[in-house]
Amino acid sequence: MKAGRIIAAAFCALLLAGQAPAEERLTVVLVGDTGFNGPRAQVSAAGGFKRGELVTVDAAMAGIAPWLKGDVVVANLETVVTDRNDIAARDKMFVFRTHPAHVRRLVAHGINVFSAANNHAMDFGGAGAGETLTHLREMEGLRAWPGLGRDDDEAMQPHLLEVKGARIAASSIGNGGVGLPAREAQAGMLHEARDFERVSARLAAEAADLRILSVHYGPEFEPKAGADDRARFRAALRHGAAIIAGHHHHVARGVELIDGKLIAYGLGNFLHLGTQDMRRFDICRDFGLLARVGLVKREEGYEVETVEAVPITSTHIAPEPLTGEAGRLRVEVLNHLGAKLGEDGLRFAPQADGSGLWCAAGATDKRCAGWQAPGASAREAEIAAACGKRVTRGSF
Repeated sequence: MKAGRIIAAAFCALLLAGQAPAEERLTVVLVGDTGFNGPRAQVSAAGGFKRGELVTVDAAMAGIAPWLKGDVVVANLETVVTDRNDIAARDKMFVFRTHPAHVRRLVAHGINVFSAANNHAMDFGGAGAGETLTHLREMEGLRAWPGLGRDDDEAMQPHLLEVKGARIAASSIGNGGVGLPAREAQAGMLHEARDFERVSARLAAEAADLRILSVHYGPEFEPKAGADDRARFRAALRHGAAIIAGHHHHVARGVELIDGKLIAYGLGNFLHLGTQDMRRFDICRDFGLLARVGLVKREEGYEVETVEAVPITSTHIAPEPLTGEAGRLRVEVLNHLGAKLGEDGLRFAPQADGSGLWCAAGATDKRCAGWQAPGASAREAEIAAACGKRVTRGSF
């Protein structure tokens, strides 16, 4: 009885403070393209290769790991996962493979959901994708890895996980789909340009308290989402998805919230040794986005109450948050891109640590006390000029 009174008192204290109890809140962290080896580099359990030099996951993650604390932490795994160096690569400019030991260390640092569908999932053909599927299935601590399968049904099958009593479904689809139906011990993936509606409909049909859809799509280096992509993503929200995480562009894009459901149109790079140093680009393209989404349980399901936008740099070797004025400026870039999405685009209030914060009306999160939408940036003209450029890989 005494224990029951203590629990009841704690619950009442939270209600009196205007904040929902912890079991009614979820934090979902979203990050973009992730892999731990250079292009065409051989795999080694000792580390990943960056221009011939060995790098360890623990060293690479030291500056960003604290921001990965969450109930569900989703990253796009843009690499084949294998401990073999004898599988033939496909004929393409960049191919990536990562030793499973390094993927395990990424999981140890907090990532518990990998989207496995993207334009590098099939870099080593069906055999390499089969290796990825085998290793991810056996990885302790990894809760979901949607996007690959031996046939259409398995490739579009949502992966299910339970967190704090909530049933969460995650699906993934990317560009470069090929290899279905797969041969024994191999795997393939669907293609977002052809199969997006099928995958999103299958996700919507899954009984779940929260549905997350990961999409690898669109042109590289373009920070503005196209009208067609915006229309199909919004349709997926109406049909049941609650969070859509986009990536592939290497740059951050705007964030949109519709009826308590979120679309991050582009997260950019997170940690990938095979990518270039994005700091060489302009202020609209030189950072990635780590998004921390706070959700609260309502009668009709979980709704987004807060979104933290954390601009990150050095994604090619050791990601870390941009702080101070550098962080503030990139938050203002995100606000510019959000404004281009219309009235549903999010504007983040810059915080002292360089991150940005958005709060829903009536949010009970203590950080939202006194929150106000920010005004226009003093550097709006500079931001608009940078985001309006047409940029290709060789532009800088």
